[in-house]
Amino acid sequence: MVIRGFLLVHAITAILCENFAINTHYFGAASALYIGFDHFKMLCYSYECCTVGSGSVHWIRNDAAKLDKLLTDKLFGQHIATKILSRQLGSYLLETKPEKPFVIHVTGKTGTGKNHITNLIAEARYSSEVESKYILKVIGSHKYASMDSETAQKKLKREVSEHVKKCKHSLIIIDEAEKLPDHTLNSISPFLDKNVAVDGVDYRNSIFIFLSNTAGNTIKDYVTKELESGKQREDITVLEMETLIQDELYRAGELMHSSMISRYQIDAFIPMLPLEKRHVQLCAEEQLRRRRNKCGCSDEDCIARKAAEIAKEVDYVGNFSRSGCKKILTKANLVCPLDINHEL
Repeated sequence: MVIRGFLLVHAITAILCENFAINTHYFGAASALYIGFDHFKMLCYSYECCTVGSGSVHWIRNDAAKLDKLLTDKLFGQHIATKILSRQLGSYLLETKPEKPFVIHVTGKTGTGKNHITNLIAEARYSSEVESKYILKVIGSHKYASMDSETAQKKLKREVSEHVKKCKHSLIIIDEAEKLPDHTLNSISPFLDKNVAVDGVDYRNSIFIFLSNTAGNTIKDYVTKELESGKQREDITVLEMETLIQDELYRAGELMHSSMISRYQIDAFIPMLPLEKRHVQLCAEEQLRRRRNKCGCSDEDCIARKAAEIAKEVDYVGNFSRSGCKKILTKANLVCPLDINHEL
């Protein structure tokens, strides 16, 4: 009987860990009836569980110090994004009982690093990094674009709710938000307030990130004007860009007349500035460091020279790269191809 109970609990727990979030205190007592809480914890060595902490059975790290280092080392030309995420998101990650979910809107042109930001956040939050099953990524141009607004709203609300119900420490990424049917994002507005729970689901420990190209041209034009007036890029402030972005999104973007803006549910509007040649070179250097041996480079000067060659091959419009850093990986592979079995 004991053996049967052991096998039954092991099988059920494995299935739950694989398909649902597990907080160890939910099932600890039941497991202990047969095999003890220690055996249950052992399952989380193999299966990703919704457990928070720094131990080996904890899959959600919320490492603010790691986030700060990743942003400093791997996000180039985005001083505003780095400042907002390091300070505001970093503080949120340290909160044990946040009042509301952390919500950011990131907008800019292609190749400026929008998706790169989500990868860095995932790397700091989850042991499984971008492979974590607690990340939900919705792409506006995929499935949703062909729907009418009402259907899209119902689908998004259901998808987000079901995901966070499995693990309250979720990361919800909505990419190409501008391609969603009008007002689709309004359906999840109730999840973003200071609510203990909505229909039994607690969203306060989740992070919501909206990505779009909506204000990309406005940002580029503003930065161009400021640079031409003699202003240093790094002197462009969070506040002046935030007003600019909010106005455009409210007038004609995915947040057109949205209650998310009027109810101040979005914690930060992050502008992704267009990248100059020096930033593209930094992107190239970072890629080349990951394949240093294939480049025949033994020092940083060699990497810098090869990265400068790559940066010259990128197409520029005025001072800015047309594709940001988007084509750098391909160009780095041409200069220093990876071994077929090499993992980045």
